[in-house]
Amino acid sequence: MKAFLKAIKFLIKFALVFMIFFIWLGYALPSRLQAALISLPCAALLTSILNFFAKNKESALLLKNKEAQEAKAMFDSLIQNKDYDFFCRLAKTRHKDVTKKRICTVIDNKESKILIYPYLKIKPLDKDNALSISLCASKQKVAKVVVCAQTIENGVEAFCKNLPVDIVLLDQYQCYQYLFKEYDFFPQPSATKISSESKFKQMLGHAFNRSRSKGYALSALLLLVISFFLQQSLYYCIVATLLLIFALISIKPRSSAQKAKNII
Repeated sequence: MKAFLKAIKFLIKFALVFMIFFIWLGYALPSRLQAALISLPCAALLTSILNFFAKNKESALLLKNKEAQEAKAMFDSLIQNKDYDFFCRLAKTRHKDVTKKRICTVIDNKESKILIYPYLKIKPLDKDNALSISLCASKQKVAKVVVCAQTIENGVEAFCKNLPVDIVLLDQYQCYQYLFKEYDFFPQPSATKISSESKFKQMLGHAFNRSRSKGYALSALLLLVISFFLQQSLYYCIVATLLLIFALISIKPRSSAQKAKNII
């Protein structure tokens, strides 16, 4: 399955790179068939080179320093404001059947129900807390519980494996990595001010979010089709190329962050 997904990702990248070569060779050469034939090996070579460098840059679980500061500031804000509603709003960005309880949030995916339990306390999550959350989950009859806590005591994760409910534990940094960034939905930090450089990087992160790659690619394809019928082909070549480059940038390696798709 992993090899199949890698092959699909390679084909997507290949198609985007091929379109870039085809756009400019089609503009320069009289025959579009000739442009396509030359674009094929060029795209294959460049895609292979891009994949080689991408393998060496796969992100680890550890966040960069500035992202770690943002993660802490955001979770501190959630604790200070006791903002349990935030996780309900986050879930509603992708799920229709979301129910807000007093503290927790229930997502009904038809196949299974998922409980999001925000543990908004400065005190680290311990085994007693995990047991109480498990009992709460049993009453809600859910298949999985996602616990969001600032810090988690050692041994709690192993303890949760022996409980009857599947419990996923996320600390403040994992919440940022697997929920806030993945869902492109962030709490407003209040305790720590984030520098303008960090805000700029956050804006770039939003602009080149994985979910936007399809939109960039479809827009570029539309411009390419339009360029066949209009005289201002150079303008469409430039804009379509930029959109394809944006789509390539947006296709980031998942590495361990693939876990995000399996949380809620």
